[in-house]
Order: sequence, then C-alpha cells, then structure tokens
Amino acid sequence: MKIDRSEIEKLIITQLEEISDSKKLKYQFKYQLIELNISVEVIDSLLKKAEYVSQYITQIDASILYGVCQALFNVTGKEQLDPNQLFGKREIRDAQDNLKSILQKRMELPISFSDTTMLKYDSYITKIAITDLVRMSESQLIVYDYETQRGAKYAVNQSEGVVKTPIVNKASVKRIASKMAANHYFEDMITLNVFSTEVDPVAYYEDSRTLTINDGAVISILDGFHRLKGAIAALQMNPNLDLDMILSIRSYDHETAQKYFGQINTINVLKKERRDELAQERMSDKVVAILQRKSEIGKQIASATTVNDLAGELTTFDIMSFSIDRMYHFDRQLDVIKTSNYLNDFFTYLVGSYPEEFSIDADKRKTPIMSHPLMFIGYIVLSKFMKDLDIGLDQIEQYVNCIISDYKELEILLNAKKSLTGNKRIRNQIINHFESKLRGE
Repeated sequence: MKIDRSEIEKLIITQLEEISDSKKLKYQFKYQLIELNISVEVIDSLLKKAEYVSQYITQIDASILYGVCQALFNVTGKEQLDPNQLFGKREIRDAQDNLKSILQKRMELPISFSDTTMLKYDSYITKIAITDLVRMSESQLIVYDYETQRGAKYAVNQSEGVVKTPIVNKASVKRIASKMAANHYFEDMITLNVFSTEVDPVAYYEDSRTLTINDGAVISILDGFHRLKGAIAALQMNPNLDLDMILSIRSYDHETAQKYFGQINTINVLKKERRDELAQERMSDKVVAILQRKSEIGKQIASATTVNDLAGELTTFDIMSFSIDRMYHFDRQLDVIKTSNYLNDFFTYLVGSYPEEFSIDADKRKTPIMSHPLMFIGYIVLSKFMKDLDIGLDQIEQYVNCIISDYKELEILLNAKKSLTGNKRIRNQIINHFESKLRGE
C-alpha cells in the first residue's frame, strides 16, 4: 500500500459517516459493492454504527478494503479515495482477481454431499468444510426462518421504518470467531433444514452414499446460527482457515422443524416461553400456532416474553396458550380445529369492532387497557362465555364494554408486579375477575 493501512481505514470511516445520512449515496454505495462481488454480510457490517465499523474495518481482507475504496470513489469522486493513490499496481491487480474469483465461487443448487449417512428418510449426517458453509451463506442459499428460530427483535432504521432482525448474542459470535480464526475451535455440528412443497427437497443415493439438495428447495438453519455467524467473521480474520464441521441435514415440514428446534438445548439457551411455543406439547399451543398463522391478530402475538410496541405486538404466545388451556377442553385434534376456528372468528369481530385499539401502530390506540397483553386473558374468558351461551359474535361490543367497565380494579390486576412473567396466581386472579364480571357478580 502507498500509505499505511490504518490511514486508509480512517479515510473509509470518515467517508462512511458522511454518506450515512443520504439514502441516495448509501444505495449507490451498496450497488457498487454488489457489482464488485462483495458479500451482503460485509455490506451490512459497513453500514452499521461508526463505533462498530471502526473495529470491523481492521479485520477485513485487503481485497475487500480495495473494493470499499473503489466503491466510495465511484460514488463520491473524492480523489483521496482513488485506489490508484492508495494501493500499488500489483495490489490492485491481485485484489481485482480475488474479487472476480468470489463470483466464480458462488454456489448454486443442486449441491451434493458425499460420505453421507441416512439416519431416517428425513435425517442425514455428513461433514462440510467451513469455507463451503460460508460460501453457501454468502451465496444466499441459507436463510434464517424466524418462525422456527428464537424469534426476532425489532428496531427503527434511518428511514423510520421498523426492521426485523435475528436475535443474536454478539459476545457469543465474537468468542466463536476468535477461537475459529486461531484454530482453537473443536469441530461442532450445524443443522440445516431443507424443505419444499414444489419439488423433492433432497435425493439420497444409497450405493454412493451421496445426498443431493435439489434445485428449488429452501435451506434454513435449524441449529448453529451463532456458529455460522462466527465462521463468517473468522474467515475474514483468517482466510486460510481449515476446519470441518459436522453437518446434520433434515428435511422437515414447518411444524416438525419448530418442534425440533424447541427440543434442542444450545449454548444460548432459549427462554422457556419460546421453547414451549416451539415444542407445542399442549393442545392449546397448537391453537395459538394456528391463530398466529390465520387470525386477525396473528402477527401481533409475540414469541418473546414481552410485547414489542415497534412491531405492533399485542400479547404473547405464552399468555394466549395459558388462557386457552384454562378455558377450553381438549380431548383430541378435532377439538383443536374447532376451537381455532371459533377463536379466529372471535378475534375477527373483536378487532373489527375496535380497529384503532388493536392497530399495529401503538400510537393510535386510545384506550391502553384494551391492548394490555394480559387483557387477552379476559378476551379468551369472554370468548368461552359467548360460545357456551351461544351468543352471537355480533354482540361482542356489549360484552367487551362489560369486562372493561371497572378500570381501577382492572389496572391493579393487569399491572401487578411480575404479572407478565408467567405468574400463574395473578393470571388465575384475572380469569376469576373476568368470569365474575360476566356473571354479573
């Protein structure tokens, strides 16, 4: 390099800060990086907060550093970012060759794995080089399925939009990356799920012990997301990293994938509520899972222990399942279907009668008590009351007004200490309160 690398890094950081407030310049910068075959992971990292970028930029390969300078120069036209002023001719040639080779390394389906053992018709075990695993990820072949994983967190981006991102323990990723890069990491297992309703997702050839993931299949990561993120970071620190990982390939439908993930005990332990949701051991869990997919409030039922106002969430899976389990009786799968159908209709009438109170925009809700997460215990109690007495759902407003009439007593119950942390005593008190209200006591 014609100047010290640290000076180049400072130039990049300064320029990234300058373009951070311009949607147009950021879009052009991203486009230039994509044209240079720089991965989405790197692009996303470069557009994070300055304190993160200043540390991240020191870890990237020289070829990527050249590419970032070229992209910024193309966008801004500033001479101090001209790669010809910063890098030697041979460095530029080598960097361009390396970036071109990235395109050649992109992976596409179908992909075959040799030396694969079939455990069951939908479960296989083999191994994969960490470089190939990262190539699959950077080729956008591996997706993160929020519904079969830990859930999501929400944040407001610079355009004031709400963005959904995976829940990641950054400290864990950093530890993994450091150990991998230093060749101190023991081989571990990554579990991928391969599924499709359009094509046969996989084909196994017993004679050659070869498993092929077919074109058209969707690959999601079932277990090992932190290890995958760590591997991506480790290869940026040590491009010559040589490590094989144990690879488990499953071919599960959506519900089976959820149950499998709920069973796994990982380093980054799942919260009990999310583990119960994925395992779906109670029939009431199955009802809530159906409501999440089909009902008017489906996307507003949080997987976490608390609701997120940015995402417009109203209540939690755990609260809903507890209430339904208490109020409804289940003997067989048919009861699940009937209860799901009735509650689907019930919430259609409820939300339709009070659209603002259950709006996905929390600022539009004028009566906070109606959208309190624990109020949904009351709504489930009301649904059972109306069902048992064969009361038409078109009368729902009359009964909702009844159960929310005593604000003071309700607020004390709903806002009791630790009321949202699965306190059964408080939840049962809330059920008793609403039942008494509906009986006119």
